[in-house]
Amino acid sequence: MARIAVYGKGGIGKSTISANLSAALALSGKKVLQIGCDPKHDSTRFLMHGRRQQTVLDYLRKTDPGDYRVSDILEVGFAGVGCVEAGGPKPGVGCAGRGIISTFELLDQFRLNERYEMTIYDVLGDVVCGGFAVPIRRDYADTILIVTSGEFMALYAANNILRGIKNYDGMASPRIAGLVFNRRNVEGEEERVRRFAKAVQLPVFTVVPRSDAFTESEKNNMTAMEQDACPEVTAVFRDMAERLCAGVPMYKACPLTDEELETTILGEARPAAAASGREAQRPAMQEEAEIPPETDLTSANRYRSKNLVPGAALQGCAFNGAIATIVQARDAAVIAHSPKSCVYITYQGISSSGRRTLFERGTLIPGSLAPNLVCSEMGEPEIVFGGLDELGDCVRRELGKKPGAVFVISSCPAGIIGDDISRMAELSTPDIPVIPIRTDGNMAGDFLQGTFMAFMEAARGLIDRNAKPRPYTVNILGEKATVTNTDANFRRISSYLSAIGISVNARYLCQESVGNIRNFCAAPLTLPAFGDFTATTLTSFFENEFGLKVLHRGFPVGYDETADWLRDVAAFFGREAEAEKLISEEEKIYRAELEPLIPVLKGKRLMVATYNFELDWILRPAIEAGMEIVKIGVFSYSQDVGFRTRLDVQLPVEEGYPYEQAARDVAELKPDILLTNYSSGEADIVPVADTIPMCPDTGFDAGIQMMKRWAGLLGLRNKGVWKKDEALFRQYYA
Repeated sequence: MARIAVYGKGGIGKSTISANLSAALALSGKKVLQIGCDPKHDSTRFLMHGRRQQTVLDYLRKTDPGDYRVSDILEVGFAGVGCVEAGGPKPGVGCAGRGIISTFELLDQFRLNERYEMTIYDVLGDVVCGGFAVPIRRDYADTILIVTSGEFMALYAANNILRGIKNYDGMASPRIAGLVFNRRNVEGEEERVRRFAKAVQLPVFTVVPRSDAFTESEKNNMTAMEQDACPEVTAVFRDMAERLCAGVPMYKACPLTDEELETTILGEARPAAAASGREAQRPAMQEEAEIPPETDLTSANRYRSKNLVPGAALQGCAFNGAIATIVQARDAAVIAHSPKSCVYITYQGISSSGRRTLFERGTLIPGSLAPNLVCSEMGEPEIVFGGLDELGDCVRRELGKKPGAVFVISSCPAGIIGDDISRMAELSTPDIPVIPIRTDGNMAGDFLQGTFMAFMEAARGLIDRNAKPRPYTVNILGEKATVTNTDANFRRISSYLSAIGISVNARYLCQESVGNIRNFCAAPLTLPAFGDFTATTLTSFFENEFGLKVLHRGFPVGYDETADWLRDVAAFFGREAEAEKLISEEEKIYRAELEPLIPVLKGKRLMVATYNFELDWILRPAIEAGMEIVKIGVFSYSQDVGFRTRLDVQLPVEEGYPYEQAARDVAELKPDILLTNYSSGEADIVPVADTIPMCPDTGFDAGIQMMKRWAGLLGLRNKGVWKKDEALFRQYYA
């Protein structure tokens, strides 16, 4: 059984040559199958006397898998040639290459090749992506013919096809029978083809003459072999058929570089500046024109995920990050343009934190437990033919439910096939905007990049820049929606603000309504929830694009930070007296809580191995309690960089701390208390191993509350009451 792949540039005559070769083979007594692999699906047209047959992809799109029948896609043409057309999507949508893969998978199920002695694959060669390269895989084609003329682009395509074959074959046995020179009767073409063939070490397998016989036969909806009006033409294809049946020498792919190709075809090397005759003839004044200034790419790309820190993990894809962020808009609908499996995984990732906090701590995070997330359910048909029609139907269904807004977020398959989800914005109504966020899965970046994209596109699509001002209000920016203490921190910050006469206008974007988001610009001041890389990036965005005034401090953690934060906010609104009164009251509470801890913690050795880059909230009260800081190891972290402290003491800090170093340092330094962001393997060899939160509690007493736990644990250890596990679990964890 011989399997022959015929490749070449679009319009070079592959289909004509393939059909006539199939006819010649069939007339010689062979049982022949021809498979058209061009989206135009016209390969077998003249074997079928002009009849257009159902394509495999159309069949797959409308037929249930249980009803697949080979007779539905296989037609019999001239001389008994079996005819199959792969088909493809409409131009500009879907993925024709994926369609070829789907076609071959179905034909493999039918074991169609086994019914024929010879199979001819007619394949578009301009595009050598993985799908169109399927017919040159060794398990499909054992012989390859490359059709070309003497025109530059035809030879360029032939060289690219050789590159694809080389990528597949490597050092395997050769499979190329040679070049099929399809004459165009242009000046110098024979010499160019001869030079190219010599350079790539291939023979010219045959020369197909330029003949009116092809035109006449095609007018009659038949092959030139069937019409048999030109002996010269029919002799060419009979000769090809005889040689292929008898066996011909095979050659390896030896493609040229682009420079070698140009030199070979044109006969001499050309200077780079004279890349074409058209460029060489440009007027002198164009040559001397000023070069326009370069685009400020730094400005255009400033809002980037910091995922290039050495050793930093990519924490999920941009698709996940965008969805996890945007579902926090309470009354918005979020549509994932993706396969169902992508949404299932994303949904589980979002809801897992909500389930965990509900079961372990009784804390309800509605946005995590029941996100308003639906899916366009991309499948094989949508990936091949494009999924915008189905996505549009999904958007319309959600609009009918009257949400505050509709967000559309794209996955990897949507990005790969080029579905332009920006078109969904056209479905917006006067009251309900449809806002596309083109993450294209992980093609846009990591989880954090998706978070940035969601924040920014939602802001651009929703926020009213002319909202009526609301004095003595603030916005809250960049809360981490799935952190367990987010609501508690918000309540505490709100209480501090209320004490100095300030209220919250909108939270962006954490369990907030679309209406409040629209009025984001009404507040005169915006307060970031954090001071990390993410918050800095979002702050820059809102300052640059909306002109908002933003306090360059995150929610305060620890006594000093909270006092300074309150003074800054109060100064903006002219509420200094109210702030000083609150700070004085909180200082008395802080000192009263610290005093009893000193006898227990004084002289104790503290070691920290953490992703946190700001630790003053715990280091200050620890030092005030007389503790000794023996080590601060700071791991690399994709969302922050650079250890920061305002303490006027020498600290034993090591940034870029190796994970494996922690165990060695514990053994050497023998700390009494070990703080990590994770369950430590050294917990059994230190008196107290505690977990330091990535996002600590806000407020004056954040460090004090943690130190209370250490003192309690040390006291329990000294009393030997560790066997009361259930009571301890309920008191200190559950």
